[in-house]
Amino acid sequence: MPQIVWEGNKKSFGTSHQSLPIPKNAIFLRSANGFIGKSMPFGIVPMLLCMLVVFFKAFFRKEPPIDPLFLIPGFAIGMLVALPLHELMHAICYPKEATVWVGLCLRKMAAYAISYHPLSKKRFIIMSLAPALLGIIPLAAFIITPITMKPLLTICIVSAFMGLISPAPDYMDVTSVLRKAPSNAMICDSQDGLYFFVA
Repeated sequence: MPQIVWEGNKKSFGTSHQSLPIPKNAIFLRSANGFIGKSMPFGIVPMLLCMLVVFFKAFFRKEPPIDPLFLIPGFAIGMLVALPLHELMHAICYPKEATVWVGLCLRKMAAYAISYHPLSKKRFIIMSLAPALLGIIPLAAFIITPITMKPLLTICIVSAFMGLISPAPDYMDVTSVLRKAPSNAMICDSQDGLYFFVA
């Protein structure tokens, strides 16, 4: 388990801690500026998957599975899934010698888990995709829950939407790493962006 440092709610997004110098042979994968906006297309497929599941549930059960009265509680639980729990899932994937700074920026409705500890390609992919479980589990619960339990179905599907769409930047990073980084690469974050190097 890494050292996880809770930084609380901050006025601006991200930790103020400085990253280590980038190795001379490092190759940048993406810039730290504007990457969240660029990742939006990576949320389309998870969104469509959730919509398809809702459609099939309604089609086969011949009634809508959503109770509008429970959309607000669903959204509140979904925010918990999409913000702090999402970042905690990232954080626990780092090795014990790493330090991970976790915090919120409620003003921007954002959270972060930042570590400058290099990860192997395989571990980086696991770390990046771990929060998707927070969408997969409620989606599976939505599928198996009886249609009569509409309050639970509503909370599950809203959590599934938020849990599967919020990792869009992570999906983008994994796609980039799979395409560009060799199998023996180390992946690391910095204040300038994400890069890889071969030790």
